Amino acid sequence: MFAIQFHEGGRLTATGTLRMLIRTAYRLQDFQLDGPRGWMDNERFDIDGRSGRPATPDEMRLMLRALLRERFGLSLRSVRSAAPVYALRMAGGERGPRRRPAAAACATGACDVRFAPGVLSARGVTMAALASDLSWWVDRMVIDRTELSGRFDLELAWAPDQIPSLPGLFAMPEALPISGADSDAPSIFTAVREQLGLSLEPTRGEVDVFVIDRAQRPAAN
Repeated sequence: MFAIQFHEGGRLTATGTLRMLIRTAYRLQDFQLDGPRGWMDNERFDIDGRSGRPATPDEMRLMLRALLRERFGLSLRSVRSAAPVYALRMAGGERGPRRRPAAAACATGACDVRFAPGVLSARGVTMAALASDLSWWVDRMVIDRTELSGRFDLELAWAPDQIPSLPGLFAMPEALPISGADSDAPSIFTAVREQLGLSLEPTRGEVDVFVIDRAQRPAAN
């Protein structure tokens, strides 16, 4: 069992193995984390962290990274590895009825990104951020090859054939105003083309793989 929740007010609670905690903190798919097996996959730990101020889920993930370094002595290194990927590209120059230039400026990150299984709604998102989010719903990483700069508002609806295996991927439950997709919705590949004017094309590319160099059981509180 693995459970994590981002609470309002900057509090994060989680119960799970060290491997799942690392994946959550760094938003990694399973194949992106390499290192020793054993207690990191079997023993469960309870985490209760507080930032002392209101914080976004991404800010709380940074807090979780710092906690893992402090409590577990965690040391990771990143390496680039060749792997099958999907390239996110323009589809025949189509704009896509649900993709348009952002209506509002954002200082950093995206103005607003919300998704549930089969539904994605974004305001002020870059194509690189969209590719990262799409990676969770297909069988390989998605890399932005659109050459589109700037930020966009978009909506996407599809019938998911897989659910991401990483709990805590979604926003705080109370902040999710959207429900799952209609069962008659198209596949994600068709939806990306018809609704966004983009395509997901299979190819090979380099992805980040994180290697666990060091980790130790934390001392009892």
